[in-house]
Amino acid sequence: MDISVIIPTYNESKNLQRLIPHLRLGGNPQIIVSDGQSDDDTVIVCRQLQVQLVQCQKRGRAHQLNRGAAMATGDILYFVHADTLPPKSYQRDIIQSLTNGAELGCYRFKFDNRHPLLRINSFFTRFDRLWCRGGDQSLFLSRSTFAKLNGFSEHMIIMEEYEFIERAREKYKFAILPKDIMVSARKYEENGYLRVQLANLKVFQMYKKKRAPEEILATYRKMIHCRA
Repeated sequence: MDISVIIPTYNESKNLQRLIPHLRLGGNPQIIVSDGQSDDDTVIVCRQLQVQLVQCQKRGRAHQLNRGAAMATGDILYFVHADTLPPKSYQRDIIQSLTNGAELGCYRFKFDNRHPLLRINSFFTRFDRLWCRGGDQSLFLSRSTFAKLNGFSEHMIIMEEYEFIERAREKYKFAILPKDIMVSARKYEENGYLRVQLANLKVFQMYKKKRAPEEILATYRKMIHCRA
Protein backbone atom coordinates (compact mmCIF):
# COMPACT_ATOMS: atom_id res chain seq x y z
CA MET A 1 0.00 0.00 0.00
CA ASP A 2 1.51 3.31 -1.14
CA ILE A 3 0.87 6.62 0.61
CA SER A 4 0.45 10.03 -1.01
CA VAL A 5 1.01 12.91 1.40
CA ILE A 6 -0.86 16.11 0.52
CA ILE A 7 0.18 19.41 2.10
CA PRO A 8 -1.95 22.56 1.56
CA THR A 9 0.19 25.68 1.77
CA TYR A 10 0.19 29.44 1.75
CA ASN A 11 3.57 31.03 2.49
CA GLU A 12 4.90 27.99 4.36
CA SER A 13 8.34 27.66 2.75
CA LYS A 14 10.20 27.58 6.09
CA ASN A 15 7.95 24.88 7.50
CA LEU A 16 8.23 22.84 4.31
CA GLN A 17 12.00 22.76 4.70
CA ARG A 18 11.47 20.99 8.02
CA LEU A 19 8.43 18.86 7.19
CA ILE A 20 9.38 17.31 3.85
CA PRO A 21 12.65 15.67 4.99
CA HIS A 22 10.82 14.49 8.11
CA LEU A 23 8.14 12.80 5.99
CA ARG A 24 10.85 10.81 4.21
CA LEU A 25 12.43 9.37 7.35
CA GLY A 26 10.31 6.22 7.20
CA GLY A 27 10.34 5.73 3.45
CA ASN A 28 9.78 7.68 0.26
CA PRO A 29 6.08 8.49 -0.16
CA GLN A 30 4.66 10.62 -2.91
CA ILE A 31 4.60 14.17 -1.51
CA ILE A 32 2.33 16.77 -3.09
CA VAL A 33 2.37 20.43 -2.07
CA SER A 34 -0.89 22.08 -3.07
CA ASP A 35 -0.20 25.78 -2.97
CA GLY A 36 -2.59 28.72 -2.77
CA GLN A 37 -0.58 31.33 -4.66
CA SER A 38 2.20 31.84 -2.12
CA ASP A 39 4.54 34.80 -2.58
CA ASP A 40 7.41 33.35 -0.53
CA ASP A 41 9.96 30.68 -1.55
CA THR A 42 7.51 27.76 -1.67
CA VAL A 43 8.15 27.03 -5.36
CA ILE A 44 11.93 27.10 -4.87
CA VAL A 45 11.77 24.84 -1.82
CA CYS A 46 9.58 22.30 -3.63
CA ARG A 47 11.99 22.24 -6.54
CA GLN A 48 15.01 21.83 -4.27
CA LEU A 49 13.37 19.05 -2.25
CA GLN A 50 12.00 17.37 -5.38
CA VAL A 51 8.33 17.18 -4.47
CA GLN A 52 5.32 17.66 -6.70
CA LEU A 53 3.84 21.15 -6.63
CA VAL A 54 0.24 21.95 -7.59
CA GLN A 55 -0.27 25.67 -8.09
CA CYS A 56 -3.97 26.26 -7.48
CA GLN A 57 -5.91 28.95 -9.30
CA LYS A 58 -7.56 30.01 -6.06
CA ARG A 59 -6.66 29.94 -2.39
CA GLY A 60 -8.78 27.83 -0.05
CA ARG A 61 -7.88 24.73 1.89
CA ALA A 62 -10.74 22.51 0.66
CA HIS A 63 -9.97 23.38 -2.96
CA GLN A 64 -6.24 22.86 -2.43
CA LEU A 65 -6.75 19.51 -0.71
CA ASN A 66 -8.96 18.30 -3.55
CA ARG A 67 -6.45 19.45 -6.17
CA GLY A 68 -3.68 17.63 -4.36
CA ALA A 69 -5.76 14.48 -4.04
CA ALA A 70 -6.45 14.55 -7.78
CA MET A 71 -2.70 14.30 -8.39
CA ALA A 72 -2.19 11.43 -5.96
CA THR A 73 -1.18 7.98 -7.15
CA GLY A 74 -1.02 6.22 -3.78
CA ASP A 75 -3.64 3.83 -2.42
CA ILE A 76 -3.78 5.96 0.74
CA LEU A 77 -4.18 9.73 1.07
CA TYR A 78 -2.63 11.49 4.04
CA PHE A 79 -3.50 15.18 4.51
CA VAL A 80 -0.97 17.07 6.61
CA HIS A 81 -0.64 20.75 7.56
CA ALA A 82 2.73 22.34 6.84
CA ASP A 83 3.35 23.45 10.43
CA THR A 84 3.02 19.95 11.92
CA LEU A 85 5.34 16.95 12.31
CA PRO A 86 3.74 13.48 12.28
CA PRO A 87 5.39 10.62 14.18
CA LYS A 88 8.30 9.11 12.28
CA SER A 89 6.29 5.88 12.20
CA TYR A 90 3.32 7.49 10.42
CA GLN A 91 3.45 5.28 7.31
CA ARG A 92 3.50 2.09 9.34
CA ASP A 93 0.85 3.43 11.74
CA ILE A 94 -1.57 4.35 8.95
CA ILE A 95 -1.21 1.10 7.03
CA GLN A 96 -1.67 -0.91 10.20
CA SER A 97 -4.77 1.07 11.19
CA LEU A 98 -6.42 0.60 7.80
CA THR A 99 -5.44 -3.07 7.73
CA ASN A 100 -7.03 -3.54 11.17
CA GLY A 101 -10.41 -2.26 10.02
CA ALA A 102 -10.38 1.53 10.33
CA GLU A 103 -11.44 3.34 7.17
CA LEU A 104 -10.15 6.79 8.04
CA GLY A 105 -8.52 8.43 11.02
CA CYS A 106 -6.16 10.92 12.59
CA TYR A 107 -3.60 11.34 15.37
CA ARG A 108 -3.85 12.95 18.75
CA PHE A 109 -1.69 16.04 18.99
CA LYS A 110 0.67 17.93 21.23
CA PHE A 111 2.00 21.46 20.80
CA ASP A 112 5.60 22.55 20.34
CA ASN A 113 5.06 24.74 23.40
CA ARG A 114 4.74 23.21 26.87
CA HIS A 115 2.39 25.85 28.28
CA PRO A 116 0.11 24.09 30.83
CA LEU A 117 -3.11 25.24 29.13
CA LEU A 118 -1.95 23.95 25.76
CA ARG A 119 -1.18 20.60 27.38
CA ILE A 120 -4.83 20.47 28.49
CA ASN A 121 -5.94 21.05 24.89
CA SER A 122 -3.65 18.26 23.77
CA PHE A 123 -5.04 15.85 26.37
CA PHE A 124 -8.59 16.15 25.02
CA THR A 125 -7.59 15.12 21.49
CA ARG A 126 -7.62 11.50 22.60
CA PHE A 127 -11.41 11.61 22.97
CA ASP A 128 -13.79 10.71 20.18
CA ARG A 129 -15.75 13.95 19.97
CA LEU A 130 -16.05 16.25 16.97
CA TRP A 131 -15.04 19.34 18.96
CA CYS A 132 -11.75 17.56 19.78
CA ARG A 133 -10.90 17.20 16.08
CA GLY A 134 -9.27 19.51 13.55
CA GLY A 135 -7.01 19.56 10.54
CA ASP A 136 -3.88 19.91 12.66
CA GLN A 137 -4.31 16.28 13.69
CA SER A 138 -3.88 15.26 10.03
CA LEU A 139 -6.26 12.87 8.27
CA PHE A 140 -5.76 9.58 6.46
CA LEU A 141 -8.03 7.36 4.37
CA SER A 142 -7.94 5.27 1.22
CA ARG A 143 -8.07 7.05 -2.11
CA SER A 144 -11.15 5.01 -3.05
CA THR A 145 -13.00 6.10 0.12
CA PHE A 146 -12.10 9.74 -0.57
CA ALA A 147 -13.52 9.40 -4.07
CA LYS A 148 -16.75 7.86 -2.76
CA LEU A 149 -17.14 10.86 -0.45
CA ASN A 150 -16.55 13.26 -3.37
CA GLY A 151 -13.68 14.88 -1.51
CA PHE A 152 -13.85 18.00 0.60
CA SER A 153 -16.78 20.35 0.13
CA GLU A 154 -15.38 23.47 -1.52
CA HIS A 155 -18.39 25.36 -0.21
CA MET A 156 -16.66 25.09 3.19
CA ILE A 157 -14.08 27.87 3.08
CA ILE A 158 -13.50 27.19 6.79
CA MET A 159 -14.25 24.14 8.98
CA GLU A 160 -13.78 21.88 5.95
CA GLU A 161 -12.20 19.08 8.01
CA TYR A 162 -15.10 19.04 10.47
CA GLU A 163 -17.66 18.80 7.69
CA PHE A 164 -15.69 16.07 5.95
CA ILE A 165 -15.23 13.98 9.12
CA GLU A 166 -18.91 14.30 10.04
CA ARG A 167 -19.97 13.19 6.59
CA ALA A 168 -17.42 10.36 6.42
CA ARG A 169 -18.34 8.96 9.81
CA GLU A 170 -21.91 8.37 8.71
CA LYS A 171 -20.57 5.50 6.57
CA TYR A 172 -17.04 4.67 7.65
CA LYS A 173 -15.16 3.62 10.79
CA PHE A 174 -12.98 6.36 12.25
CA ALA A 175 -9.81 5.77 14.31
CA ILE A 176 -7.79 8.07 16.59
CA LEU A 177 -4.25 6.74 16.64
CA PRO A 178 -2.69 6.65 20.14
CA LYS A 179 0.34 8.73 19.18
CA ASP A 180 0.89 12.48 18.95
CA ILE A 181 1.50 14.66 15.93
CA MET A 182 3.53 17.76 16.83
CA VAL A 183 1.57 20.95 16.13
CA SER A 184 2.82 24.53 15.97
CA ALA A 185 1.53 26.79 18.75
CA ARG A 186 2.14 29.90 16.66
CA LYS A 187 -1.55 30.89 16.57
CA TYR A 188 -1.67 30.89 20.38
CA GLU A 189 1.67 32.68 20.67
CA GLU A 190 0.55 35.43 18.27
CA ASN A 191 -2.95 35.94 19.70
CA GLY A 192 -2.96 34.65 23.28
CA TYR A 193 -4.54 31.49 24.63
CA LEU A 194 -7.90 32.92 25.71
CA ARG A 195 -8.53 34.78 22.46
CA VAL A 196 -7.90 31.67 20.36
CA GLN A 197 -10.05 29.49 22.61
CA LEU A 198 -12.94 31.92 22.41
CA ALA A 199 -12.61 32.14 18.63
CA ASN A 200 -12.53 28.35 18.30
CA LEU A 201 -15.62 28.00 20.48
CA LYS A 202 -17.50 30.70 18.58
CA VAL A 203 -16.86 29.29 15.12
CA PHE A 204 -17.62 25.73 16.23
CA GLN A 205 -20.99 26.88 17.58
CA MET A 206 -21.67 28.72 14.34
CA TYR A 207 -20.77 25.63 12.35
CA LYS A 208 -23.14 23.44 14.38
CA LYS A 209 -25.89 26.01 13.85
CA LYS A 210 -25.22 25.73 10.09
CA ARG A 211 -24.28 29.36 9.63
CA ALA A 212 -22.84 30.32 6.25
CA PRO A 213 -19.12 29.53 5.88
CA GLU A 214 -18.48 33.11 4.71
CA GLU A 215 -19.97 34.42 7.96
CA ILE A 216 -17.98 31.93 10.05
CA LEU A 217 -14.71 32.90 8.35
CA ALA A 218 -15.39 36.63 8.71
CA THR A 219 -16.11 36.15 12.42
CA TYR A 220 -12.93 34.13 12.91
CA ARG A 221 -10.79 36.75 11.17
CA LYS A 222 -12.28 39.49 13.34
CA MET A 223 -11.50 37.60 16.54
CA ILE A 224 -7.90 36.55 15.84
CA HIS A 225 -5.04 37.03 13.42
CA CYS A 226 -4.93 33.88 11.34
CA ARG A 227 -3.76 32.44 8.04
CA ALA A 228 -7.19 30.94 7.15
